[in-house]
Amino acid sequence: MTVMDALAALLAGPLLTAAELRDDPEAVRARFGLSEQELALLTGVPDEVYGRVSRDVAAKHRLVVAQAMPDTVNEVTARHGAVLEDYLTGTVRLPHPDDPVGAERAAEAFLEHAAPRLPSALAEFGRFELDRFRLRRDEIASEAARYWHKTGVRQRRERGGGWMDRDVVVVPATVLVLSYAHDVTAPDAPADIPDGPVSVALQRVWREPVRAFRLDPGTRDLLALCDGTRTARRAAAEAGAPQTQASALLLSLARAGLIVPRG
Repeated sequence: MTVMDALAALLAGPLLTAAELRDDPEAVRARFGLSEQELALLTGVPDEVYGRVSRDVAAKHRLVVAQAMPDTVNEVTARHGAVLEDYLTGTVRLPHPDDPVGAERAAEAFLEHAAPRLPSALAEFGRFELDRFRLRRDEIASEAARYWHKTGVRQRRERGGGWMDRDVVVVPATVLVLSYAHDVTAPDAPADIPDGPVSVALQRVWREPVRAFRLDPGTRDLLALCDGTRTARRAAAEAGAPQTQASALLLSLARAGLIVPRG
């Protein structure tokens, strides 16, 4: 270990406290492999300075986690504050080369720490928010959303009629179909999250927040058939629903951009 490890432990706790440093500095020096000069540097800082900086570090760490899951952090703060406080004061925010702010990694670490201590529905809502954040940052999804924003109207116009019989259909890179153990799309979530599994389509839209569509089982199964191997008409036939109903649903999904015909 190094002096930087000792400083991180002092500021993030509970691996090392200012009281431990004050009461037994030699044990701290041996534990972290510090030189006399490094130990003197650490012991020369007043306890209240460590406390003030530690609180500032925790507050900034909270802001980073909240970038990925703002509603989850607000709900945990309001109803389960000790869980968040224990995480913020007991962990160090790790750097990530592909994510300078570290929001995704920090949120993942918080969920791993907090999930066993939170109501399962709230932990599931945190995963839902994190999935939306990931899709928002996904480079392929972002580029696909930008391309659809520029060309979608022209594509629909040029496609014309007959595409349901002619073209295969796919779920585009802008869309993720995911399942959750609780209804994370409920209007009062995360304060009130009903029990029961739900399937959700997340959609990356250019210069807009990620959209979330609650899917009934029939729509979820129909989207699973849109894998690039079937025309829309064939997918409708295999869906098990009345042909007219399934065809109308496919048209609606295409208008929403949740499926895309490919010639």
